[in-house]
Amino acid sequence: MSKNLNSRSFCEHLHSTFQVRIPGAASLPLELIEVSDKEQSPKVEQFSLIFRGPLTPHFAQGTYTFQHEKLGEFDLFAVPLGPDPAGMSYQVVFNRLRQPLR
Repeated sequence: MSKNLNSRSFCEHLHSTFQVRIPGAASLPLELIEVSDKEQSPKVEQFSLIFRGPLTPHFAQGTYTFQHEKLGEFDLFAVPLGPDPAGMSYQVVFNRLRQPLR
C-alpha cells in the first residue's frame, strides 16, 4: 500500500466508487461513505474508512486489491460490518507509524 495515502487523500474522494478485486469473481464496486480521523499523534497516524457495496455478492474479512481512478491500485485489509437497508458495509482501519520528516 502506498504510504502517500492518508485520510486527506481519501476525504477528497468521499462518495466515489472503488473497485475491489475478489479472487475467482468479478470486481465489486464499493462507495466510500465515511472517513474518520482518530486522535492525532505526531508519531502515529490513525484513521478508518467505511465503504458500502451491494448486499450480494459480498466478501469475507481479508486483504483485497482496491482500485480507484485517481488514487490508483493498492491492497487493504477490509472487515465486513454487516448489512443494512442500503447494502453491505466494510471497514478499513489504518494504524501506522508516521514517516520521519527529512
